[in-house]
Amino acid sequence: MDKSRFAAILGVYGKPADRFMAGGYKGAAPDVFERLKLAAAGGLVRGVELIEGEKEDIHSGNYKQVKAAASDLGMSICAVNPNLWGEMQWGGGTLGSSDARIRSQAVDRVKRAMDLAAQVDCDYVGIWPGQDGYDYLFEADYQKMYDYWVEGVQQAADSNPAVRLGLEYKPYEPRTHSFLDTTTKTLLVLKDIDRANAGLTMDVGHAMYAHENLGEAVSLAQRWGKLFHLHLNDNYADWDWDLNFGSVHLYDFIEMLYWLKRTGYQGWTSIDIFTYRTEAAASIDESLLWLQAMSDLIDRAGMPAFDELIAASDPIAVSRFMRGLLFPAA
Repeated sequence: MDKSRFAAILGVYGKPADRFMAGGYKGAAPDVFERLKLAAAGGLVRGVELIEGEKEDIHSGNYKQVKAAASDLGMSICAVNPNLWGEMQWGGGTLGSSDARIRSQAVDRVKRAMDLAAQVDCDYVGIWPGQDGYDYLFEADYQKMYDYWVEGVQQAADSNPAVRLGLEYKPYEPRTHSFLDTTTKTLLVLKDIDRANAGLTMDVGHAMYAHENLGEAVSLAQRWGKLFHLHLNDNYADWDWDLNFGSVHLYDFIEMLYWLKRTGYQGWTSIDIFTYRTEAAASIDESLLWLQAMSDLIDRAGMPAFDELIAASDPIAVSRFMRGLLFPAA
């Protein structure tokens, strides 16, 4: 993997909280400038994702200072993501809301993030529609919600074709059913959106507990040229635990990285974890070191070796090969 495209969500360096520890698991949250310094300190993080909002990382009042601070630390701002999940007005949905006023506000919020991204030399805005979906049957008009999403993303995409929009899918949480829940559903929506600057953000944790095969998901998204951005973490395929990347799965990630290399993925790979009980900088750096180690493992074996395994379609040969690769002295 290209080390110059290693990134992290800046909020990981903050004060993580959950519904049991609403006040957070750590002391006072460092401000955006302190978190930028923490991100840069280890030398592995080259890009940062920022949350857009008046009480978030970046907004109209501080973007010049944030841009200068990141630049001074030798880091790029690789994403500016509007907070479309954590503010009260979004509780019933955003781009897919049944309320036309809310839909208009959501589109304007995405456009605002796109404008800010352009101001800080960033060409990507991530959209995670956490509140879009439904909890109960007969609660949602599925056809209208779909149409609203297509129309809303089209409006935002057309406002600045130079800034790319990445739709991040997730099977559920906080809604019991998320509107964008799988790779295939997201690609279907993107086909109808039909904009070159609208694509997909793949969070590997979301994909795993949607019971997707990571390599196949990458392959499918890349087939349509729609894999814009990658979020890396880990879990047990039962919930979005956002554990350190490489802490649970191995084969899955190795195959995923093979397909990223084979399909020529050029986007950022960003660590998206919750460090409730671990030190944030160390967790992020360890995740990126696992990413690099897996990538180097594939490079040492050589892509042709994996190509031959796939062509042979022999699970025993794969097992023998991987055992020798991972445990050469055994």
